[in-house]
Amino acid sequence: MAIYLNNNVGVKLATAAAPTVPSIDISDYVTSAVINQIVDELEITTMSDNSHRFVQGLSSGQFTIDFLNDWANAEVMQTLNDAFGQTLSVSVITVKDTAVSAANPTYQFSILVNNLTPLGTGGVSEIASSSVTFTLNSAVTVSPSVAF
Repeated sequence: MAIYLNNNVGVKLATAAAPTVPSIDISDYVTSAVINQIVDELEITTMSDNSHRFVQGLSSGQFTIDFLNDWANAEVMQTLNDAFGQTLSVSVITVKDTAVSAANPTYQFSILVNNLTPLGTGGVSEIASSSVTFTLNSAVTVSPSVAF
């Protein structure tokens, strides 16, 4: 059994200039990351069946990310603002700075940057943060060998 603390997840985003290459490492700003995968159920029950039967249809999902806002050049908010309305590739690893393996795979997928909270939350004397849920724009690929 492999148990890990969920405090060292790595997240890389592509840029609007190179939307298929995750190159901006935003791991130092991420406070939470969740990949939610969903697959449609297509019923294939026939008259001779004793129960419902289903097969996999199209997949969909969401990527929810909470992060501390940073408006510096080539950081979180500039990367997302520049890509608003576009599709970006994302790479995530369960435990950053650890070798990619079957126990520590990378996850590759694309997101549609369809919503932003540019100012985020936070009041006087608080750190500005955002929580954004993006629609997956591809299937999630899990790999024990693709580098983070």
